Order: sequence, then C-alpha cells, then structure tokens
Amino acid sequence: MSLLGWLLLALVLLYLSSGFTRVAPHESALVYHLGELQPKVHPPGLLFAWPTPIDRVVKVPTGTQHELRLNAWGPGDDPIAPDTVTATDGTRPRPKNLHPVYDGYTLTGDANIVQAVFSVRYRIADPVAWLSATNTAQAPALIEALVLDVAAQSLAGLPIDAALGPGLEAFRTRVRSLAQPRLDHLKLGLELVAFEVSLLSPPGATATAFAEVTSAQVEARTLVENARTGSAQTLPQAQSEAYRLRREAEAAATQLTSRAQAEAGSFLSLATEYHTAPDLVSTRLRADTLAAVLGRVKTRTLLPAGNSQFNLFLRDTK
Repeated sequence: MSLLGWLLLALVLLYLSSGFTRVAPHESALVYHLGELQPKVHPPGLLFAWPTPIDRVVKVPTGTQHELRLNAWGPGDDPIAPDTVTATDGTRPRPKNLHPVYDGYTLTGDANIVQAVFSVRYRIADPVAWLSATNTAQAPALIEALVLDVAAQSLAGLPIDAALGPGLEAFRTRVRSLAQPRLDHLKLGLELVAFEVSLLSPPGATATAFAEVTSAQVEARTLVENARTGSAQTLPQAQSEAYRLRREAEAAATQLTSRAQAEAGSFLSLATEYHTAPDLVSTRLRADTLAAVLGRVKTRTLLPAGNSQFNLFLRDTK
C-alpha cells in the first residue's frame, strides 16, 4: 500500500476514534443523529457515536442537583431606599419601614404581612424532555414563578401563627407536592428535590411588636396550662373531701333520725301508759329523775316517810 493509502487509512481511523465519548458518573448522554434527537438515554461509561456531522453527543448532568434561591419576597438589597440613611461605615442599614418598591412581601390567610426567602433544589429527571424543551435557559425563571405562585396560594390558607409555627412543615410539603404536577405540565423533565424555607417572618418594622404579641400568647398559654394543672390537682382533692363530708353527714343524719324515732316511740308509749295510770307513771318518772339526779351529787338527804320533823343527814363523799 502506498504512503497516500496509509495516510488515508490513518485519517479514517482518527475520524472514527473521535466518535468515542466518555460519559461521567453524574451524567447521561443523548445522541442527535443527522440533527434529530434520539430517544435512547445512554448511561455513564464509554459511548460510541458517529463523529460530526453525522452524530452529535450531548451530555446532561442528571445526577447533579441545582439550587435556586427565591428572594422575591425577602428584604430588599436594591439601592438605598428614600427612608434610609447610609451608615458611617458605608453599609446600608435596614429601612425603618417596609418599602413597597425595595422590599418584597406577601400576605398570610389572616391578612398579615410576612417576608420570606426560599430555596429550591431540582434535578433533570428526564433528559429527553429537557433537551426537547424550547428554551431551557428560561427554566430557573419558570421554576421561580411557579413555586412562588404555589407558595402564595398555600400561605393564603394559613394564619400567621400557623405559618410561623406548627404549620411550617405542612406548608413546605404542600408547596412541593403542588408545584411538581405543574412543573410536569411544562414538560421540562425536571424533578423538585426539596423546597426549603430560609426566612419566613414579619417585616423588621413590626418584629418588636410581633415578638411582644408572641410573648404574650406564650405567657397566656403558660397560665392556662398552669390553671389546668392546678385544677387537675385540686379538683380530685375537693371531690374526695366533699364525698367524705357527705358520708359523715349521711351517717350523722341516720343516727339522729334513729335516736329521734326511738325517743318519739318511747314518749308515745309513756303517754299511752300515763293516760291509763297517771299516778303510777308520775311516781315512776319522779323516782327515775331522783335516781338520775342523786347519782350526780356528793351529799344525800334521806327523809323518812310520814315524819317531816325528823332529819337524817348522811354525808357520803365519793
């Protein structure tokens, strides 16, 4: 073979070897064959395709997560607002009031103003759809507008106390779950990996008043909990004491009733006997009374019957 033949063979081999492409572990590759995108996705490794102009290999970073910061509702970083003064060290202090031009904000469900800064992480899940999109350079702007729209709708259904406290995690989950279907509708081949809240708070001008309200709410909840705890401790004791007093009163009432009934029965019986033999009953009652009284004294005087002039004194000390 002549030298020219060897040179032609070397050029052909060099041309064919240029068709080998290394696909990194975090990438996927697609091939445009004669200008038409092929649907096959090539995994990481060594890929052979016909060199240009027959084939064109495009590598897509499918294993890389992209982060987008959403600061449309955050404190403004624009030039100095009219109501601010530059500090002596050249820094721009925080505006005294919320400026509608230089500061971003949104509203909660109870018409409170909040400022927020979000961050979104996403990745290319479908490289074919990603390369088929008309303008992938506009993807960050589309994601920002879409996520902020969903976030505004979600915050519009939450009062500020829930948005800043127990409802924050549900808010994050809701934004992500509602934004993904709308992103799929755009057919960009993107997947939202995470939606994070970097800042969600009232404006700086109202921070002090809001902190005072929050502190008062916390104190009120503390007082209510203390009252409930005291009630839980005192009420059983009071109920137990009331139960004991009722039982004692019922027992005393039973004893008094029984005693009164017994005395009433005795009196009625005695009254019946008195109507039958009044002298006998009177004598017996007098004797019983004397016996009861004399049993309590220390000096006794006995008078013989029928002799009022004779007195016999008997002193008996017990």
